[in-house]
Amino acid sequence: MEGRESCIKFIYREYFPMIMSIVGNQHGNMEDAEDIFHDGLIIIFNRLKNKRFTLNCSLKTYLFSVCKNLWRRRLERKYRLLYATDSFVHEDAGLYHQEAEEEEHVEKFRLYKKHLTEMPEFCRVLLTLYIRKTPLQDIARIMNYKDAEYVKSRKYYCKNLLRKKIQSDPECKQFMNYE
Repeated sequence: MEGRESCIKFIYREYFPMIMSIVGNQHGNMEDAEDIFHDGLIIIFNRLKNKRFTLNCSLKTYLFSVCKNLWRRRLERKYRLLYATDSFVHEDAGLYHQEAEEEEHVEKFRLYKKHLTEMPEFCRVLLTLYIRKTPLQDIARIMNYKDAEYVKSRKYYCKNLLRKKIQSDPECKQFMNYE
């Protein structure tokens, strides 16, 4: 565990200033840089779990490329501008398309997670249990509801509330216009 912590501290110390520079030079702030850096690390971690993935450059170069692409997409959605596509990792178009989809997935998940945390607690718990495929009867027992039918009605209410929150988010509206 101590080795993992020191590895994470090393990555953060060595590579975060580079990402802060990218984001800061293009009108971003510290929070934007942290979001992009963490999303980039998640993407790389997920790719490393794929046994067919091979890293053809340094981790620094790859992280730089992933984060720069994430930031560019966020700016495109935010300002609706198209920036030059100067890719720093030379890969075929099919792999780049796959990476772009994965980066979009991370962005969607971040948006979903942001709004889920703002939900009333009973909705957060219910939806989390539902996502984990907990049987409705078990959810009723855990949450002290009378039966599975009541769980269904509460789940329906919570899903609609979450959907409305996400759809009213300007970031979501911009994101959906690009799909």
